[in-house]
Amino acid sequence: MAAWKPLLPWGSTSIIGAVVDTVLAAGLRPVVVAGYRGEELAGSFADRPELAVVLNDGWELGMLGSIRTGIDFILQNCLEDGEGDAAGFFVVPADMPRVPAKAFTLMTAALDDAGMASGAVFAARAGKLGHPVWIPAAFIPALRHLDPGSRLRDYLLGQPWSSVEVDDDGIFEDLDTPEAYAAALKQAQASMNWNN
Repeated sequence: MAAWKPLLPWGSTSIIGAVVDTVLAAGLRPVVVAGYRGEELAGSFADRPELAVVLNDGWELGMLGSIRTGIDFILQNCLEDGEGDAAGFFVVPADMPRVPAKAFTLMTAALDDAGMASGAVFAARAGKLGHPVWIPAAFIPALRHLDPGSRLRDYLLGQPWSSVEVDDDGIFEDLDTPEAYAAALKQAQASMNWNN
């Protein structure tokens, strides 16, 4: 990307800052799992007490290690806050600033209606699965025993799962190339009337 992706500009914040703001707008508590340059990322959120930044020292092992680090923090935090056991959690990559808050709210409403899903729940559009994904707490023991190099999505699709329709292509758009970043930034600037 010619620069460190999480902190690339996105309106008045950064790419990862936009993801955090979306999670907060949906009424959820964000937990950022930081790996590479984790201390720097944590420093960028030093003035944001409404979120937690957890360092994953084993980030080189892949995304599954970050998921496990986040799980451990969530479970410890819920118990320390006296909230009881966690029913589950959402996962959204840090490079998806166009995921809309309505994806989380629609999925949360569907989970509430179903009395909390027993399987994974994906945001989807026209049958195509995107992010965020809800992972029930019942999957946590298995996630802890998966091979670190395995793909979380493959595991989830091998278990009971469902999807919630979200009418927004932001659920698919991760920014993996300079071209994808430039195109998404241009589209966001036009739709949100950014001045920068």
